[in-house]
Amino acid sequence: MLTLLVFTTIAIIFYAKFSKKVPILMYHRIADIKGDRNALSPEKFEKQLQYLSNNGYSTINMNQLYEHYANGLKLPPNPVCLTFDDGYADNLYTAMPILKKYNMIGNVFVISNWIGKENKWEDFGKAPTVTMTKQELLEWQNAGNYVGSHTVSHPFLSTCTNRQITQELLQSKKSLDLLVNEDIKCICYPYGDFSYSVIDVAKNVGYKIGLAIFNNVPIWNLNLLALPRIPIPSGQKIWEFKLKVSKIHMIFVILRQTERMAKKLFR
Repeated sequence: MLTLLVFTTIAIIFYAKFSKKVPILMYHRIADIKGDRNALSPEKFEKQLQYLSNNGYSTINMNQLYEHYANGLKLPPNPVCLTFDDGYADNLYTAMPILKKYNMIGNVFVISNWIGKENKWEDFGKAPTVTMTKQELLEWQNAGNYVGSHTVSHPFLSTCTNRQITQELLQSKKSLDLLVNEDIKCICYPYGDFSYSVIDVAKNVGYKIGLAIFNNVPIWNLNLLALPRIPIPSGQKIWEFKLKVSKIHMIFVILRQTERMAKKLFR
């Protein structure tokens, strides 16, 4: 009886604390690429959007998310953010038609030095592919989607000097501000890697919101420059996807953080 009471109390506290947080999903490529866990097939992507559509979810952009957390903007029912790292061309030519089909929007994060070029920043034995050109990014934006920063060259920011961090964050913002004719508020940290020095620089150069993944993000407090995201890998099961966009989505962040801490302790 006591165990049940404790479990129920913990569940109530967890729900009350996290149920109002907006799920932020992390994608990369939408393509059939065998052996690439960051490439989700178009068929699986469509099934996910179909689930969101059938269950009353609303996709939002980073400006809406910022205004909600910072200024209390009322969001549409069951909000969820769909984010795409790196700005691959298939986000435009494969993902966007599916997004349009279900009246949804996405948020793409661009490496400013690699616009319209092969993904040579990824030395992981992957087949080369190209990112969106400047014109294609504008086409993405004109369709109602968001363009944000993913730095200049995709480094591990926590290993950079303050001068390098400033260059990576400031120069990417300046070039993208000019490209999309908008004040880019959101920085997406490559590899989800950041430190509090990185956050300080991001704030100083004008970013209002920052996206990580799960490592080092605050759980119990809200830091708009260190928001957690939930990866959607190529092998994503639909039942698990449903949980990742549910009111208990933060449990995935907590579990991954716990896993990382355990690995460090028993290394």
